Amino acid sequence: MGKKQEIAIGIALQTRVLKTCPIHNQLYCGDDEQCVDNEHMARAFAVAIELVHQHAPYAEEFHNDPHELTDLLSFTIAAAPACCPECVTPPGRYATGEEARIPVA
Repeated sequence: MGKKQEIAIGIALQTRVLKTCPIHNQLYCGDDEQCVDNEHMARAFAVAIELVHQHAPYAEEFHNDPHELTDLLSFTIAAAPACCPECVTPPGRYATGEEARIPVA
């Protein structure tokens, strides 16, 4: 993961648009539709724009273009699953849905 992606994820987590599963440490949006919540999204974009306009390291990283960061932020949020992908897989099954092979004694 590159530095730009880390910044976008950090903003999304800080503004609570994205969450981290406490068990699997995976990013997800959450079941309460915070990914599309206008208030949380507006806060995330405001933080992104502020960082590029007011903080030199962020300005340099994004070439003084807040749209580069807000576009990356939008992409990052849109790419996140609605819930932790590892929590959705039932125990005893593989991610593909194939049943676990348990030896019979």
